[in-house]
Amino acid sequence: MWIDGHLDLAYLALCGRDLRVACPDPETGCVSLAALREAGIDIAFATIFAEPGRSPQEHPAAYPSSDDLDAAEAAGWRQIDIYRQLEAQGELAIVRDAGDLRRDTPLPGIVILMEGADPIRAPEAVPRWFEAGLRMVGLTWARGTRYAGGNARPGPLTELGRNLVAAMDEEGIVHDASHLADEALDGLLETARGRIVATHSNCRAIAGDDQRHLRDDQIKAIGERDGVVGLNLYSRFLVTSGRATIGDCVKHVEHVAGVMGHRRGVALGSDADGGFGPDRLPEHLDHPTKFPALAAALRDAGWSDEDVEGFCYGNWRRVLEETLPKEGTRDPKEGTRDEGRGQK
Repeated sequence: MWIDGHLDLAYLALCGRDLRVACPDPETGCVSLAALREAGIDIAFATIFAEPGRSPQEHPAAYPSSDDLDAAEAAGWRQIDIYRQLEAQGELAIVRDAGDLRRDTPLPGIVILMEGADPIRAPEAVPRWFEAGLRMVGLTWARGTRYAGGNARPGPLTELGRNLVAAMDEEGIVHDASHLADEALDGLLETARGRIVATHSNCRAIAGDDQRHLRDDQIKAIGERDGVVGLNLYSRFLVTSGRATIGDCVKHVEHVAGVMGHRRGVALGSDADGGFGPDRLPEHLDHPTKFPALAAALRDAGWSDEDVEGFCYGNWRRVLEETLPKEGTRDPKEGTRDEGRGQK
């Protein structure tokens, strides 16, 4: 059984993929709900990824800029709608509280994760997004938002970003550090009271001096706050050249564990099909059904069955059990209303 900490499911749907069936061409894609079921992925952190720099007419997941609040907000709600529709069709289950982790169903569960917070119009809008099922937020994608600098457009955590972090803490939303510029991530570590994870980030000490990867002191800080770093399987983020191997993955996993001083803070955040094809995944890991080969490699590296289970499932599960609302505490109407769409 697995929990995958990062999959762009709604974005893939907006790109035309029918998530209900296996990918017709394994050379171009490997992620679908059918594949998750086949691979034993019990839960995936499924993103709301709205891409800045393009118009909605060019792509339904796009918005022109951080200043276009209406377009950014609409791009986010379109993806919430996709997850609601798939849930209504009996294809997946949205995980809204800790009780939803104990589902009596073979359906994959999804934890909704926003990658780039521009769709949140203002900190005051956070409760509406929480009511819609949002449980994790990364303040930015690579290019930055009005809330924080990104790895490809560095900058700090802005004053508005600090207010958003406080609003997220108030709702119990988990902070995702992936894609934050160094200055912004350092600001998040100083400001946030809640749990901080990095859903799909690797080690700068191995992958090269790029702010997309985590410094050792950032890894250590996440571990000290009982967070988790999710291993990104994009070859370019595992090795400095060529296609990665399973051995390269193990090096990153062991480095994170070594920096933290324990094995409770590292897991999987594959990002499979996240803007690249299966040929950019490591050799012999080009489909979710092949992930057990990574677990076997960790056992061969001396990891106990308990430690391997933590990497595959238990470490993310602990974060969810400790941060999701307790069963029966959320509004029973949650997720069925049109939460403030378009409100100023």
